[in-house]
Amino acid sequence: MAFLQSRVKAIHDEIFSAGEYRSRRTFQNDLCYLRGRYGADIRYDAHERLYVMESSGIFQLNLKITEGEITALSAGLSMASHFLPHIKGAASSLWEKLSEYVPDEILSLGSEIMRSTMNALPVAETDAEVFGTLIEAKRSKKAVNILYSAPGKMPKHWVLSPYDLYFRGNAWYIASFNHKYENLGIHRVNRIISASISDEEYVMPEEAGFTEEYVLSAWHVIPGNERIPVKVRITEPLAESFREVKWHPTQKVSECDEGGIILTAEVPDLYEVARWVMSGAPHIIVIEPDELKDIVIEFAEEVLSNMKGEIE
Repeated sequence: MAFLQSRVKAIHDEIFSAGEYRSRRTFQNDLCYLRGRYGADIRYDAHERLYVMESSGIFQLNLKITEGEITALSAGLSMASHFLPHIKGAASSLWEKLSEYVPDEILSLGSEIMRSTMNALPVAETDAEVFGTLIEAKRSKKAVNILYSAPGKMPKHWVLSPYDLYFRGNAWYIASFNHKYENLGIHRVNRIISASISDEEYVMPEEAGFTEEYVLSAWHVIPGNERIPVKVRITEPLAESFREVKWHPTQKVSECDEGGIILTAEVPDLYEVARWVMSGAPHIIVIEPDELKDIVIEFAEEVLSNMKGEIE
């Protein structure tokens, strides 16, 4: 692309500085060469009285790439195709093109990294066309019609104004304005059966960036406007690894006199925190609020009940 831009600039410079090109035939030959050999989309702008090259989305590159850069590309391409379904085909195509020029031993290392990345980071399978439609609707600020299948319910049609796509808990979610209920809602993208651009008018966010704050409020997946203070004690050996993890934007960690750490945060949904407490049992102890304690007890009693049922 840089070559095309410089060549078109050279044509312009010679036309407008010298007053004329070497010859009309040479000029047309150069245009035909750029258009035919490189697929350059060059048009004449009668208003500006100059030739303009439109971006065709195709780039000619002449680069020296190191082994480390190839490894970085392989890891990046695998994660891109794994996490962003709408560009999976493009990522695979690029890797195939690189494979023609890279030694087999480097390809082998790159492929190994690609497999390791995908195995270590499982992602809910998402329809590439749906994902691409949501991104385009968000970019162009257009409403979308979706058919959504929630667990245990019949699929429903919704009209949404997409605001933010975010990744949590091995799946993509979209925060958007629901036209029927006139409120902000969250939908899991892999549960969207189909999506298309809607004729309904896009509803702009109430204020810039407010959905980002809304999304970040979630302890794990479920965001909300409520801010409930929670306080837990995490004992060793779990505390050591928890010192290294930022679980929530509002969290604060302090050392506990009895050993371990005290973690505090403000969250919108206590059930997500309760499930997290259960996953770290018996090394996560709820200090407050009492409602969180009750939910954890409810979960623990259900686990015990299920275990007794299996034993009997």
